[in-house]
Amino acid sequence: MSQRGIKAAALAALLMLPFAATAEEAPYTVSNSHELDAETYQGFKLYRNWCARCHGTYGQGMVGPNLAESLNVISKDEFFSVVENGKTGTIGSMPAWSSNPQVMTGREQLYRYLKARADGAIGEVKPKKAK
Repeated sequence: MSQRGIKAAALAALLMLPFAATAEEAPYTVSNSHELDAETYQGFKLYRNWCARCHGTYGQGMVGPNLAESLNVISKDEFFSVVENGKTGTIGSMPAWSSNPQVMTGREQLYRYLKARADGAIGEVKPKKAK
């Protein structure tokens, strides 16, 4: 590689460093260890109404898998796909929620709550809505 090519490659690498070091910003806000922003709190309410009976009160798993751990290994798009289309796995099947307008319009909020659980920002406690 020529001297000019090496300089160009080095400059390109330096320009990319800020992007490589930037972590994805958390989609939620938690204060006092259990107070959630309004959108994330709405996600908790949706979770409690539609998901807790299979995935446990706080996403820790029951009949369905532990979502507090699952969101550390699947992407947001994969999460949305499973919510919309369902999934068959080794322990059973999750139904598709595509025909449920509450779940489909609230899936971003649902993701926020479960991501807060997966990141350890909130534990296995009943959250409150921040004031």
